[in-house]
Amino acid sequence: MRLPARLALLALVGIGTLGAGCGSKAPAITGLTVTVTMDPGVSAEQLQFEVKGMDGTSIVQSMLRPAVANGPLATPQSVSIFMADALAGSTVTCTVTPFSGGQPGQPASGGATLVRSQLVPITIPLMAGDGGAAGTGGGGTGDAAAGAGGATAGSGGAGGSGGEGTAGSGGSGGASDAGTDGPKGLGQACQSSSECDSTECVDGVCCSSACTAICQACNVKGSEGTCTPIPVGMASARATAPKCATSDSSTCLFDGTCDGNGACRRWPAGTQCKAPGCNGASLVPGSACDGQGSCIAAKTIDCTPYKCGTGTGTPACLTTCAAGGTDCVSPAVCLNSSCGAKPKQANGAGCTLGTDCVSTHCVDGVCCGTACAGSCTSCNQTGMEGMCLPVGMGKPDPRKLCVDGGASSCGKNGLCDGAGACQLYPATTMCASASCNKATLHSARHCNGTGLCVAATDTDCMAYRCDPATLACFTSCTVIGGQCAMRFGCSNGVCK
Repeated sequence: MRLPARLALLALVGIGTLGAGCGSKAPAITGLTVTVTMDPGVSAEQLQFEVKGMDGTSIVQSMLRPAVANGPLATPQSVSIFMADALAGSTVTCTVTPFSGGQPGQPASGGATLVRSQLVPITIPLMAGDGGAAGTGGGGTGDAAAGAGGATAGSGGAGGSGGEGTAGSGGSGGASDAGTDGPKGLGQACQSSSECDSTECVDGVCCSSACTAICQACNVKGSEGTCTPIPVGMASARATAPKCATSDSSTCLFDGTCDGNGACRRWPAGTQCKAPGCNGASLVPGSACDGQGSCIAAKTIDCTPYKCGTGTGTPACLTTCAAGGTDCVSPAVCLNSSCGAKPKQANGAGCTLGTDCVSTHCVDGVCCGTACAGSCTSCNQTGMEGMCLPVGMGKPDPRKLCVDGGASSCGKNGLCDGAGACQLYPATTMCASASCNKATLHSARHCNGTGLCVAATDTDCMAYRCDPATLACFTSCTVIGGQCAMRFGCSNGVCK
């Protein structure tokens, strides 16, 4: 039986001394450390490894052969097989088939449950004669997860010695990056795209897509490996990523950071865009951004019978006066350091304290008919000052009670629904970007308008892989391009 060309390419994994050195640690990578022992009656020049999920789907397929061509493999042999962190918690079966003279021998299998960021040890004996003995797998925590096999291969015989090896993925005739580190799963640290099974190394981790959109990254904590909106108030740290424009706060436009939903953030509501000042007997409070790019002026406050002053460094209504001075508004005069009682203001007039108002309620900078508490209400809407009414749809919550949970949550978006309640992300909002997982294309997910992120639609790209750069299935291939799915090879530009 002739070995497929692809498997021959993947056969080049290292063989070294079995067992980890004193003080060494297992790498923080999800996968298996498979140790193969061979009965004296078993002759093997190559070993084929295939890992399948509980549903029988092949996850990894690779070959192991010695450093010396056609040399026999010594026993035991050990390889590390790296897999995606997303498989942690699932039970997998590893089948080992010996090859001698190009012909397959009796395979043997063993199962184990994967543990995130650990290499779970499993031992598979190859027995002479009919039938193969089942292997045993184990798990553990910390450094013990690598087991006695560690992450290195067996020693002795014609195999020579070498570094650790990992099993790769791919199909006959396809391309894969097989090497001493092997293909890495989503979210694992990387320095180049050639290290990743997804063929995309973004923000220092293997990513499910090229992740080129502004204010998105692949290393967001808790979502490593998936292109995810950068948290609110942070900017992209990637040198090649597009950056958000930065404008002065007086414009209320963009502040140079991200809004947590994959877009650039405008200066947040409440950011001062114009300093306060005095105008005779009137105090003009500072203006503030509304969070949507506009600078909103506050209601002017009448300081009568006092004037507005800046003696404390900050414009404010005076509360005392000096005899013979100009601190009082005519016809009031200063008597015993007082210009007289300040008249109570009607609803809608500017105020600083409840005692300034006939209603005793100073809300949103104006005298209000009620206490006007709760989310998405305001007593200072243009033309309706003094009345507690719901804030218009799509406007920021002045009480800041509608905390934005981010687009991925599909919950509150920080805005109001126009009826006095918090608005949810609408059905048009993307809550998860499209992504690739080997031969499967996961479509983008969208909110349903009631707080849920609707499940994605999966497209099977077989016999091609999914292209993480374009988020589409490959439709043609080259011999070394890596466009073919596992167990498929490229022939005349077609994966077969």
